Amino acid sequence: MELLKEAVELKAKATALALFLKYGLPVLLILGALFALVFLIMVVADSVFNTKTPDNIGEGIVTNVSAEVMQYQGLVESLAREYDIAEYSGIILAMMMQESGGRGNDPMQSSESLCGSIGCIQTPEESIEQGVKYFAETLKKAEGDVKLAVQSYNFGLGFIPYALDRGGYSKEVAIEFSRMQYQKVKHTGNYSCIRPESAATGACYGDIGYVDAVFSYYNYGGSTVVIGGNFVSPVDGMNMTSDFGTRYHPITGEQHSHKGIDFACINHVTPINAVADGSVVFSGVQNGYGNIVILQHAPDLFTAYAHSSSNSVKQGQNVKAGQQIAVCGSTGDSTGPHLHLEFRTEQYGGFQDPKSYLGL
Repeated sequence: MELLKEAVELKAKATALALFLKYGLPVLLILGALFALVFLIMVVADSVFNTKTPDNIGEGIVTNVSAEVMQYQGLVESLAREYDIAEYSGIILAMMMQESGGRGNDPMQSSESLCGSIGCIQTPEESIEQGVKYFAETLKKAEGDVKLAVQSYNFGLGFIPYALDRGGYSKEVAIEFSRMQYQKVKHTGNYSCIRPESAATGACYGDIGYVDAVFSYYNYGGSTVVIGGNFVSPVDGMNMTSDFGTRYHPITGEQHSHKGIDFACINHVTPINAVADGSVVFSGVQNGYGNIVILQHAPDLFTAYAHSSSNSVKQGQNVKAGQQIAVCGSTGDSTGPHLHLEFRTEQYGGFQDPKSYLGL
């Protein structure tokens, strides 16, 4: 009787195993394969969407920076996190671009901040660590005034209390400090006027254009809001201060045709961005326009961006919509910082009302 019972149990188990192998196992294999496929898709998606590209760093976008600088991106970001200034890693790369273009054993030109003289740093890694550490110190002492911290990286920490006593960083304060310091050290013969404006003002200590130069490589405005069809906003805020058409010239007082529209912006600070994809057909100084960039978007469509403090692009360069091409200024025939924007059907003529393109 026991043998019969065991035989029945064995037969039942064999039948159950056969049914599992025939129906259950294939289902489990299919489910396992689907799980593995979903996991693989998630891994690939994470690597695609969360990996930083060399141009998108920190809180802004680094533009026109050399490959020599970008090779140190990982190290800069790591050290910036270590010194609790991770959001400024892009600015540090822009500073490196201005200092050396990423070349040499001291790409951050930080020997003087370490030992008081040039040449004591022998490796890029040591240079970058000292540069990041020193910039973190300037940020702290500058009480959050980023432009003051950037200029102090060039001038030295002594500029910080001088500027704070005068309301913080401004180009005018930088010129005053440079002029004062130059009078103290010019007898050494170790300082020279590196810019025409330095020679004109006697501000030949350090680089009074350092902040402009650094931020010409860094777009922190994020001004890519679509405002009219295929066009994006050229500046943050889009506060129009002067319309297209006949008006009285702000300098001569005479009635004249205003060939574009003006937008308010902050001198030496606000990024000026391309309103659409295009190519740079002119970048330089032009009569009353001061610093101007002209882009061609189609055979019969050009845009011009005038009065900038500095241009960030060169003739022949291709740009994308929203890419920084200049920095707000007041050069040329201008009574204050603003962007003068024109739409043209020819490179130097055929002026159109920009509002009709931008949907304003």
